[in-house]
Amino acid sequence: MTGPLRTLFVLLLLALPPWRPALAQETVDLTAPFTAEDLSIQDRRFLQVALAFEGTLDAPIIPDWPPGAEAAMHGFVHTAYGTAPSALHMAALAQDLTDRIARDGWTWRHLDTLGLSLLFPATTAATAPPEGAFTVWDHGGSSLRYRFATLSRPEAQALHRDTVALQAEGGSAIRTRDASLAVTRITGPDGTLRHVRSDYIDGTWSTVVLSAEASDRALLGAVAASIAPGLAAPLAVTRGGRLDRTRKAAAPLLATLDRRPQDAPTPNEAALPPRAASTGSGFYVSAEGHVLTNAHVTDDCTTIRVDGLPARLLAEATDSDLALLLSDGPAPAVATFSEAPARLNSDVTALGYPLSHILGGMNVTRGAVSANTGLSGDIATMQITAPVQPGNSGGPLIGADGSVVGVVVAKLDALSIADQLRDIPQNVNFAVRAEVAARFLAAQGISPRHAAPHAALPPEDLAQRAAAFTAFVECDPR
Repeated sequence: MTGPLRTLFVLLLLALPPWRPALAQETVDLTAPFTAEDLSIQDRRFLQVALAFEGTLDAPIIPDWPPGAEAAMHGFVHTAYGTAPSALHMAALAQDLTDRIARDGWTWRHLDTLGLSLLFPATTAATAPPEGAFTVWDHGGSSLRYRFATLSRPEAQALHRDTVALQAEGGSAIRTRDASLAVTRITGPDGTLRHVRSDYIDGTWSTVVLSAEASDRALLGAVAASIAPGLAAPLAVTRGGRLDRTRKAAAPLLATLDRRPQDAPTPNEAALPPRAASTGSGFYVSAEGHVLTNAHVTDDCTTIRVDGLPARLLAEATDSDLALLLSDGPAPAVATFSEAPARLNSDVTALGYPLSHILGGMNVTRGAVSANTGLSGDIATMQITAPVQPGNSGGPLIGADGSVVGVVVAKLDALSIADQLRDIPQNVNFAVRAEVAARFLAAQGISPRHAAPHAALPPEDLAQRAAAFTAFVECDPR
């Protein structure tokens, strides 16, 4: 090829678009049942935020898809559309949040002075006059108000104590207390909602106070569910992910997808479980689905669920704070009890679902037996250093060999003790001894499995084995 022809050939090649192999266009089945299995972590969080804004998710927004999120998805779709959730409904939910972000500028904002992140309406937020140590912002589109401050321990204690005092007569405040976290939520006499959260970070109590009128309950709940220490990932859909592809495929249909009026009855309403008001933990003690938990977890319940399935109360012993449930489903695994009592200073691991409205998933903590007796020398319980939180109640306490040595039952109220003694107690928690629990089960005709002490398991293997028989317990009060 001569020089001029070669030059012309090269110019023609450069002018052509790059060649790529033809790709088969993916078909998105919008009628397929909803599943979160292959969604990215970012997309799971995005959908949880959307459900929180809809008012059906009253739990912390986490990088997972906990049972509470699944129940919230089903509840939202049943209420809004009167059917079971599908890929199309997932797309509609995501688009609703996308529109909300475009309108109000919702983003995850990191508060540098507090070390916390939370949802914040960057476009419609307006500063308000400070209130003492608190910086104040108002959401321009609602009654939602933010207050931020770093407080000393006495100041944080006083704020939470004063907030509880504002609870309307006849109601009850929702309180969480720990050495590094305090949460108080109340409804005031005028119907105003108030959510106060204090995290112990770098020597001070980073405090967020949210308030709103009852009509903006879902908005306040969404922001409250988003609060977490540290930086948060962007509030966005994963580009090219399944949620993104589904939303694009559904775009032509979303305008025709009619939602029910909020006050319209739902045909399947009777089949939907009401939102749980309290949660705890338990563990399977028989292959038939018998579950051991604390009596105070199931106290005064109208309905009980274990891992999302209906369960019924068979027996309880208030003196030892134990209860036996029977789930509608078989046990995924069954716990084995230790034949020997836990020895002083032996390693123990606590499993359960603490602070389900904040953490939202399985939690594992390690410690030791710090006393052979419980509070005031109670011989039915023992003191442990494994950290536990509200919601751990009823969960198994596991020895180093993987066998059950106790049932987590209680912890000291760290802030209350600190208020009296001027010092924060460290990891003072209690468990019902396994031998007491075994006698309770035997009295109900359940023969717990036993195993002689054997070699310690690697911590990772122990957690994996025990997690299989640890259960999430939900209670709807009378």
